[in-house]
Amino acid sequence: EENNKLRQLLSSEGEKRILAGVIGRPNKLPYDVLVLDKGSEDGIVDGAPVFIGDDAVIGIVDKVFAKSSVVELVTTPGFSASVYIFGPNIYTNAEGMGGGQLRVSVPQGIHLTQGDLVVLPGVDSGIYGSISVIQSTPTQPEQYGYVSPKVPLNSLRLVSVGDSPLEPVSFEQAQQIVEKVKKTAFEVPVPEHILVTTESSTTATTSTSTQAL
Repeated sequence: EENNKLRQLLSSEGEKRILAGVIGRPNKLPYDVLVLDKGSEDGIVDGAPVFIGDDAVIGIVDKVFAKSSVVELVTTPGFSASVYIFGPNIYTNAEGMGGGQLRVSVPQGIHLTQGDLVVLPGVDSGIYGSISVIQSTPTQPEQYGYVSPKVPLNSLRLVSVGDSPLEPVSFEQAQQIVEKVKKTAFEVPVPEHILVTTESSTTATTSTSTQAL
């Protein structure tokens, strides 16, 4: 299981990642900051995206030292980003609220649901998390969705870091990222010895037949 988690952290299509341990996290630091045990000597660069799992981006490298680095999480107050929400299938804006909270704001009448997947299309494979809480008052023009990452931040042990800073993307590129996420978001890395496919069934049948002979 540990090996599978490490493979997920380092698996990315054509993008090199640097594995880093989390040595400072929320509850012991200002909540929306992580400290990693890798720095410039390990190839960490300022502005690089930071991931949990193989696809969930949680922040950006903000400061780099020789043997460590500081990550600003997307929940930091003042952080803003364009996001895409699966479910209503819309682009909208999100902002960091502090305390581990990322908030999306949409007009009343757009149907938000707990569990709607939220993607940061400015980052390749940029899933952030899903809507966990919805705040809606019918008399107000806006409603809010609060987004939680896939893994609780105060339990993080390992992350992976991109080997280069984020670069601006066009809307066309963002659309391609959203389409890619749409096709792969529900895939799960099931171990080969557990996954049942027609190929594995054929192999098992052939093996049984051979033994019978």
